[in-house]
Amino acid sequence: MSNNGPLVQEFERRLTEFLGVKHCVAMCNGTIALEIATRALELQGEVIVPSYTFIATAHALQWQEITPVFADIDPHTHNLDPEAVRRMITPRTTGILGVHLWGRACPVAALQAVAEEYRLKLLFDASHAFGYTYGGVPIGTFGECAVFSFHATKFFNTFEGGAVGHR
Repeated sequence: MSNNGPLVQEFERRLTEFLGVKHCVAMCNGTIALEIATRALELQGEVIVPSYTFIATAHALQWQEITPVFADIDPHTHNLDPEAVRRMITPRTTGILGVHLWGRACPVAALQAVAEEYRLKLLFDASHAFGYTYGGVPIGTFGECAVFSFHATKFFNTFEGGAVGHR
């Protein structure tokens, strides 16, 4: 039933519909999904991440020989602060990885503006935001892609697993 079998294909189709994305690929876990997304976006050098996140955010980058650069968070929302991101950008920066935390969306529009200004790729770890929206729009439709985890500790779980959704 695995390895692109009929149940996996149905799961991906239903995820695609639910998340409001064009493409969705199921994977073994959220960390691998982050690694695959990083490779697909051809990120290298440095990627800015929130200083408050699960260790897999940094590990997925470092395992791809990318340096995670930790930026401050907004103390009220615990999400990545766009102005802190701006201060951390160097000539080696190729991307921004926002993490939607506890169902609370990152400041998507502000992060997108920074990414566009500096020509950086923007992706999101939406492991804590499955089924949520930002301004009424499904959370998986922002940035280049969004990564989801279906670990047993997540709102939607399959005990393990993950996915990358692309708008």
